[in-house]
Amino acid sequence: MYRRKVQITGGSTFFVTLPKDWATSAGIQAKDQVRLIPTETNSLLLIPKRSAESNRCRIDLGDWEFDRLQREVFSRYIAGYNIIEVRGDRIHPRQRRNVRQAAQALVGLEILEETQSTVVLHSVVDIKDFPIGRTLRRIYEITRAMFADAATAFLECDSDLAEDVRERDGDVDRLVLLIARQLNLLLRDLVLPGDVELSKVEFLHHNEVADQLERIADHAGKISEAATALTRPVPAEVADSVRSSSEASMKVLDAAMNAFLDQDVDRANEVLSAKGVGEKLFEQALLRSPMQQPENSYPIGIFLDSCLRISEYGYNIAENALDASVPLDNWSPDSEPGSERL
Repeated sequence: MYRRKVQITGGSTFFVTLPKDWATSAGIQAKDQVRLIPTETNSLLLIPKRSAESNRCRIDLGDWEFDRLQREVFSRYIAGYNIIEVRGDRIHPRQRRNVRQAAQALVGLEILEETQSTVVLHSVVDIKDFPIGRTLRRIYEITRAMFADAATAFLECDSDLAEDVRERDGDVDRLVLLIARQLNLLLRDLVLPGDVELSKVEFLHHNEVADQLERIADHAGKISEAATALTRPVPAEVADSVRSSSEASMKVLDAAMNAFLDQDVDRANEVLSAKGVGEKLFEQALLRSPMQQPENSYPIGIFLDSCLRISEYGYNIAENALDASVPLDNWSPDSEPGSERL
């Protein structure tokens, strides 16, 4: 930490000096311009000019299977690197295919350079083309449709619809990873709150909601797998219980998302107030329904358990709606008794 005394010149202009070692490491020279950005906490962020070429990283390729390579690429993408260089002594065709497949699972990551020993991935996406509010709504729309269709596939033993639900999970994953990347760019000051029209704290809440929606999409996929595991259609009394459980979960999800998107504190509290009653109803259904058709007890149990989990994620979203509504008033030393001025 550096300390500087605020000085005044010309009778009206305040100034502080920059630490030389920091300025040198940041590449700042005489007459360079820097940006000074006021933040929501009343601090001032100083940003030197950065070269896009400096925001790059390298992956030294080992003899990895696809899953390991994908995790390595995904982690750099999420971290916010614009250029990811995959390097090896000699990259085999199988490894090139794996790199290409990993890149295709991410929004805006393209192979723009290749040699015998390198594959260079560039992020070509402009963050302004994917505003967080619109992206989050799109994730919600896909996830909601997946859950509704998964329930229909289960009740109607529709294996084609179940497979379609599972295929849509990749669309959710790509957008959630994009939001995670945007958050890291924001935390690293590579983009600014003005670029995304949200403060860092507000963006963090959006990222947390996106994570909850991703988990709901995963459970929609589990319900679809359960649908294909049914040995025969569920009887009417079980179908009624299954249907009411999915409708109750959908109601929680819709109310929680509307509360978050509309910044509706009262609606968020309504969702959370009904939490205890809803959980008891799910637990009763989970104990009763599988016993009514023992040969399908496992997939029925999976369906009901997923509905319970989806409701819990909905409650988490409602809690985020409350947290996001808290105003972040600027604190000053004079705001608390006994505080000292530096």
